[in-house]
Amino acid sequence: MSSAESGSSTGTRTRAGASWLRPVVAVLGLLYLALGIAGFLTPETAAVGHETSRAVWIFSVTPLLNLVHAAVGVLGLLAATRRTGAIIYCWVLFVGFTGMTAYGILATALVNPEDPINLNWADNWLHGLTAVAGLVLGIVAARAVNRAAAQAR
Repeated sequence: MSSAESGSSTGTRTRAGASWLRPVVAVLGLLYLALGIAGFLTPETAAVGHETSRAVWIFSVTPLLNLVHAAVGVLGLLAATRRTGAIIYCWVLFVGFTGMTAYGILATALVNPEDPINLNWADNWLHGLTAVAGLVLGIVAARAVNRAAAQAR
């Protein structure tokens, strides 16, 4: 085998590491974009207290939360175009949604009617599970890329 042939197969193996990540990130991005858009399209309903003034399925919606969900969705779709972007997106999901989960737990426990985000427990679960998914995907993808790079050497 010539050196050019072995170089191309090495490059192919290196690129193959974590090839599953980009579609997974695209699906996460689509889900969050759909949630954000659905929140903007949901008419206001009459609700009392902290339970939320509007809801999409079981999740509370406010303009600020809709904007966050839509931005996370768009960033996910953009990140899915490159493997490195997808890995970075996973880590950003982990850090960002860990913070959102912590804030949501405090906000839900303290029940402040003037809370601009107005999270409920369903939102906390969604954000917590997204943070865990970001962590797991980030670790598994980084290991797959490192394993592929080690095999290429």
